[in-house]
Amino acid sequence: MKRNLICLLFPLFLTTNLLAQSVVGTWRRTAMLLTEANGKTEDMMPMMTKNMPCTAEITYSFMADGTMRTNVPAACGPIKKAVENANKAARWSVSGNKKRIVVPDKSLPDADHDLTMSGNTMTWTFDYGANPQMPNPTKAKRMVVKYQRL
Repeated sequence: MKRNLICLLFPLFLTTNLLAQSVVGTWRRTAMLLTEANGKTEDMMPMMTKNMPCTAEITYSFMADGTMRTNVPAACGPIKKAVENANKAARWSVSGNKKRIVVPDKSLPDADHDLTMSGNTMTWTFDYGANPQMPNPTKAKRMVVKYQRL
């Protein structure tokens, strides 16, 4: 009896664990840790939220079909349409611990991130040195972005 119960529950546990670790879903950005060329790291989220409070409410939805959507609140005014349009055709994929974002109109180059998942937290690490095609006006070394699943 105990063995049967374990056999029945293990697939449920495995499925639940895989879903919990999946990128698919809606997320809110909680931190943007920028490491400058001199090694100094600063979380850019507080500054963004202070200067434009609506940015704290932007959500990012990753669909199972590989499409993504950025949902900008109406309170963001004119940036709502600009951000949503810029990202409306973006696609995502994951291979191992790498996540790739592709913007088909090529307004930005494809971006590869290291991906880690822990509970309801998703972390992307972007290394500017490994992605020299990405605009980098501040000559930053790295950007670590954290998201919370909604």
